Amino acid sequence: MKLNSGSMTSQTLYQSISAAFCVIVVISNIISAKMVSLPHVDFSIPAGLIIYPLTFLLSGLVTEIFGQKKAKLIVYIGLWMSVLSFIIIQLALMLPAEKPEANSPFQLVLGLSGLRIFSSLTAYLFGQIADIQIYAWIKRWTPDRFLWLRNNGSTCISQMIDTVIIDMMFLYWGLGMEMNSVYPIMLFSFAYKAFFSLICTPLFYFCVFFIRRRWDGAETLSQLPNLSLETSNN
Repeated sequence: MKLNSGSMTSQTLYQSISAAFCVIVVISNIISAKMVSLPHVDFSIPAGLIIYPLTFLLSGLVTEIFGQKKAKLIVYIGLWMSVLSFIIIQLALMLPAEKPEANSPFQLVLGLSGLRIFSSLTAYLFGQIADIQIYAWIKRWTPDRFLWLRNNGSTCISQMIDTVIIDMMFLYWGLGMEMNSVYPIMLFSFAYKAFFSLICTPLFYFCVFFIRRRWDGAETLSQLPNLSLETSNN
């Protein structure tokens, strides 16, 4: 299966999306050590939250084009890459520094707690697998229509699962925060993820449309839906 330009195979496309997915997963965990202050509210969010919703767009794209088995594979790869990066960082933190005073900034920037990593990866795994499964279910009901519905529907439900798991595990059980403090953070996180998914809908359509137009007779892609925004009367 080759693109019309002959410059990219289906395997190369899958590997490229998988690489981007894993990079975002790993980087979002690392930069979550930085907390971002929000205007007009009295709580902060991890910096990783800003880019993390991109992973749901990419997993949805893989599910649409290559199927749920391939999508679940990149989720599992992303999980193990995150674990590997955490192990490497911890080993680096254990190494003696040439200047001991330089180790504190290094620890401050890269030293995520085990609780944070465990909560993040648990939420990641359940959220991503739920997203792929729900996307595949909706696609079976709407095989050639409503691309926007399965993309946003699956993402909103799975992001709710992701948000509840990480905030309950890390903030409530781990840090011992009161629920009246956890609720606003949880609500904002979910609202941001849902809004991010919504505004990325045109980008999702463009990616699927672009791949479909460039592909040369691929059986999987020949079954992609009509990319016009359908109305409820269809």
